[in-house]
Amino acid sequence: MKDWKGKLAELNPVEVRKKCNKFLSGHYPKPQREWLEQLAASPLTEEGRDAYSNGPNIEALEKEVAGLLGKEAGLWVPKGITAQQMALLVYADRARCRNIVLHPKSHIELDESDAYEKLSGLKGIRVGKDHRPFTAADLEKVTEPLAAVTVELPLRRAGYKLPTWEELTAIAEWCRSRKVPLHFDGARLWEAAPFYNRSLVEIAALADSVYVSFYKGLGGLTGCILAGPADFINENKVWRHRFGGDLFTAFPYIISAIEGLHHHLPKMSGYYVQAVGIAAALAELPGVIINPEPPHCNAFQVLLPCSVAALQKANLEFADREEKWLFGYLDETGVPGFSMGELVVGEATADWSTGEIIDAFKKLLELSRES
Repeated sequence: MKDWKGKLAELNPVEVRKKCNKFLSGHYPKPQREWLEQLAASPLTEEGRDAYSNGPNIEALEKEVAGLLGKEAGLWVPKGITAQQMALLVYADRARCRNIVLHPKSHIELDESDAYEKLSGLKGIRVGKDHRPFTAADLEKVTEPLAAVTVELPLRRAGYKLPTWEELTAIAEWCRSRKVPLHFDGARLWEAAPFYNRSLVEIAALADSVYVSFYKGLGGLTGCILAGPADFINENKVWRHRFGGDLFTAFPYIISAIEGLHHHLPKMSGYYVQAVGIAAALAELPGVIINPEPPHCNAFQVLLPCSVAALQKANLEFADREEKWLFGYLDETGVPGFSMGELVVGEATADWSTGEIIDAFKKLLELSRES
C-alpha cells in the first residue's frame, strides 16, 4: 500500500482518464481528431457558413428548438451564463426593478462568480432550502417587488431534484397572478422531461422564457438557445451583442448542437429508466445513500461513507488499476462522514451491466477505507 500511495501522488487524473476504456457517467469522450472528423462528415457542412449569429444552420436550430419548446422564437447564444443574464436584464428593464428570485443552490447563484450581481447589477432574492427546490409557499414569503422568478430544472446542486408537477404549476400560477415573468434555467430540461411524463411543450408552457443547453446531455461542443415570445427574443439580441456573443463564426458549435439534439434527445427516456435501475441496485449496498431515491432524471448523487479526499484517491486508484472511470464530479455533502459523486447516465453507461457497477462500487468502497 505504501508503494501505491507513492505512485498515486504522481498520477495525473487527465492522463489516467485518457487510458480508461469504460465510463460510467455521461457519453463517450471524444478526442479532438474525432470531433473534427465527425463535424466534417456531417451533411450540415453543405449549408452556407454562418457569420455573426446569422446563417441557415443557426436559423434552423433556433426554429427547431423554439418549436420543441412551443415558443414563438429562439436565439442562439454561445454560453448559458450569457443567455440567462440577457433574459433577466430584459425583464429587469421592463419592470424597472433589479430583484430576481433564485434558489440558493442554483447554477446562477453558485457557479457563475456572482455575474448577475457583479456584471449585470441584478439583486438576488434567495428562496428555498438547500436540500429541495422551492415552492409557491416559499414565494409567498417574498415581500420585495420582482423583475422575474427563476427555476432551475433540475436543481443540480441539490441532487438533480425536480419539483412535482403540482408544485411547478403552482409556481407558474403564483407568477402569472402577480404578472411576474417566470424563467426556466433548463440547461438539463431535456433530461427532466421523462420525470414529468409530459411533452417539452407542456413543461415550457409554464414559463415565459426557457434556456436550454447543448453541451450537457446532448453532448454538443457548447452553446444554448434562449426561447420565448418574439418581442422578448428581439430585445435580447442587443444584449447578446453587448456581451460579445455574436461570434464571427460558430459553425462547429451549431453542427454539433443539431447532431446532438437529433441523436440524444430520443434517448432521454431510456437514460432516465437506466438511472432509476442503477440507483435502486446501488442503494442495496451497505453504507451507500442515493440522493434522491429514486432519481428525478438521468442523474443523481451517490453518497459514500468517507471524506472527499479519500473518495478522490479511491476513484483515481480504481481508474488506474481497472481502466474504468466512475465519477466526473466529487464533492462534500451535508451529511456528516459522507462525500458524494455524481452519476450521470449517458450513452457510455450502456456498456455496464448492473453487476459490473455493483462490483466496481464494492472495490471503490474498499479502496476508500484504505486511503
